[in-house]
Amino acid sequence: MIIVSLIINTIIMFLVLNLGYIRKKRQDPNYPDKPFSHLVLFPLALGIVFTLIVDGFKGVIIYQLALFAAAALLLYWIFYVLIPRK
Repeated sequence: MIIVSLIINTIIMFLVLNLGYIRKKRQDPNYPDKPFSHLVLFPLALGIVFTLIVDGFKGVIIYQLALFAAAALLLYWIFYVLIPRK
């Protein structure tokens, strides 16, 4: 799933950062070429960083849900199992 997310994020970054350049280049073929690092490498790096950040947040959310479940089970055990009913 991370591969699909990486591909989608990279394509989105590529389109957002290069759409104006592609339009100008189609209208005027003599428009100066964009360096490879600006054309491909920068959007790729942004796509990788964005994917890592988003997947990191997903991991944190799962960790928080696991902690909440553990705390809920502990509180249930304390209030309903350890404390005898009167």
